[in-house]
Amino acid sequence: MVREDLVESFCRHAKAMGALTTKVKDVQRMKNEILEFLKPRGQRVAVAVSPLLKSADLEAALKEAGFEVETSGAWFAREADSGIVEFDLGVAETGTLVHDATDLYKRLASMLPLNCVAVLPANRIVRDMTQAFEYYLGQKTWPGYLALVTGPSRTADIERSLTIGVHGPECLLIVLVEEGEGSNAGDSL
Repeated sequence: MVREDLVESFCRHAKAMGALTTKVKDVQRMKNEILEFLKPRGQRVAVAVSPLLKSADLEAALKEAGFEVETSGAWFAREADSGIVEFDLGVAETGTLVHDATDLYKRLASMLPLNCVAVLPANRIVRDMTQAFEYYLGQKTWPGYLALVTGPSRTADIERSLTIGVHGPECLLIVLVEEGEGSNAGDSL
């Protein structure tokens, strides 16, 4: 598959699972999209710091826009309205996000708040789950906690009635960044 086909397939499948997706050219546009998304969703934001988010100076932009930002602490993400996390990979075949969530802050920011903003360099989208697992098998060690996220949290545990947001975020925005620091990490995929 050609890279653009992978991106389109990923977006189509992610939307089918209830996620919102947006493609941006650079980190400045990424910041703008994130700020617009967060404005009506509360003031408390948990950010799992990553190289891409740091290069965008996202924390400063959030604070300047009036958000309360937390990046660490014993109660990290427990009171946050939204979490922001950079994911490792996207799987075009299913619209699934994948990341090494061994780091507790990454795990909490992507699972506890009602809203999750997933940031992903567009060149880190792989064709299928086999390629995703091959990526992690190529790393020095297998992740202690590998998380797969396909759309907002959903369950039908109670009388087979579908409920969104019970075991995680009820709203998921995926921001695909086409260029910028950190986006070249997927070139080896």
